[in-house]
Amino acid sequence: MKKLLFLLALATLFTTACRSDYDKMVRRELASGVRNDTLFLDMFLGMDRKAFYMHCMKLNQQGLVTNGPENNTVLLVINDYKNTIDMNFYPAFDNNDRIYLMGIVFNYQSWAPWNKDLFADKLMPEVINQLERWYGPGFLELKSPEGKQIWVKVNGNRHIMAYLQNEKNVRVEIKDLTAKVPEKPVYDKPSGNRPIWEQPNS
Repeated sequence: MKKLLFLLALATLFTTACRSDYDKMVRRELASGVRNDTLFLDMFLGMDRKAFYMHCMKLNQQGLVTNGPENNTVLLVINDYKNTIDMNFYPAFDNNDRIYLMGIVFNYQSWAPWNKDLFADKLMPEVINQLERWYGPGFLELKSPEGKQIWVKVNGNRHIMAYLQNEKNVRVEIKDLTAKVPEKPVYDKPSGNRPIWEQPNS
């Protein structure tokens, strides 16, 4: 019984310490006043909705991206690893129609429920490696209050979080900590057979 209580206390202390490291990182980075709005593919936090649509169309014309599943996302295929990775992304816009959060889902292109080598837990190290290529090292591995393992990095106003969404997907969210989050987010919907990012007047 004493051993169990000791282990529980140790686990609580570890979680609190990690959380404290996270809180310190957020406070330190916000206090720095530094702005880091860069995302990827020349996109950035604060980018206007219409500018995002037009930029994605140009990337599509250049053959760099294509339509994601059901035309709801933009798909970037990453071939830098042993197994090809699909990266589907689409942003959330604030009340001024500017990007305040970029949602991304990574998965192995050839994922199958019977192939454990292509599950999300095997993909996570490669996702972190890709994020470090873009944003530099320094990701903290923590546990959320619900016990979910997460990886977090904060650079000034830019907050990056990665976690296992399910057996297939790794979810990444990049947000502006200084942005005002809309009270009632409006989600874009595709019209006809065209992807939502090709509809700047929707």
